[in-house]
Amino acid sequence: MKKLVFAVCTLLFLGFSVYAQAVYETGEANDRVRLGVMQGPTAFSAVMIDSSVAELSVFPSPADALARITKGELDMAVLPANAALSLYNRGAGIKALAIVGEGMLSLVGTSGHGKTVSVPGAGGTPDHMARLLFPEYIPDYSVTAPAQLAQLLIAGKCTLALLPQPFVTMVLSANHDVEILADVDAGWKALTGLDRYPMSILVVSAEYAGKNPVGVMRLCNAYKLSVKKVNGNPVAAGERINALLGMDAKVAAKAVPQCALVYIDGEQAKSEAAAYFDVLMNLDSGAIGGKTVSDGFWY
Repeated sequence: MKKLVFAVCTLLFLGFSVYAQAVYETGEANDRVRLGVMQGPTAFSAVMIDSSVAELSVFPSPADALARITKGELDMAVLPANAALSLYNRGAGIKALAIVGEGMLSLVGTSGHGKTVSVPGAGGTPDHMARLLFPEYIPDYSVTAPAQLAQLLIAGKCTLALLPQPFVTMVLSANHDVEILADVDAGWKALTGLDRYPMSILVVSAEYAGKNPVGVMRLCNAYKLSVKKVNGNPVAAGERINALLGMDAKVAAKAVPQCALVYIDGEQAKSEAAAYFDVLMNLDSGAIGGKTVSDGFWY
């Protein structure tokens, strides 16, 4: 009798293990992750995530994603690096998972551009780089969405701006009077000695992570694979980007190699982010919530 009971328990255990593994691999017993990204490179990096894993929402500016993850309307989001730390330092229940985008900013403009540089929003990475590297220009923050600023450059209604990819490629393809005037990444390295800086960090709601560790793992694996697919096949990615964002597929494909799409987690992510946050602490401590990264920031 004892042998029979033992055999039944063993079979039940094995059956449950197989089921649990299937759930992990397919997510059939989990709801899709509500993932928020922004127009531009963060959306580029996520376009190859399978719809069975994540429900993707695209926002025009970081403020929208910040508000929604704070309210619990998103489970995960890709945020500007400094905004992610600032949110955490202000007591929001989030954890950082990975760096998914590195520096890809350029100063672009036309001849006779004047002394005012348009920057997509105050307090973000373009703003910090403008203040660090181009103090001779007066920043104009009146346009907060990079896509809108790109359209103004294309139309000739703006003559100088600090923009991220893929909007730089979009502008150069549409208005041949605009050119790259300075490589921000080269300027950053010359100033700080650092090769890279994080632009975008994938974060998760601490509440969601506590209840759904398998969902977190699945999304991270899917995101890493998406970045690999986008970088490996820009043409196919361009078609997906066109369907999601309405951006011309050929322009999107041309921009992909310039977008610095990565998936960096673990100690490498912590080290790269910490070096960047140290610079911001000296430049504008308020941009990161008044203190540099602590152990509790990372998942």
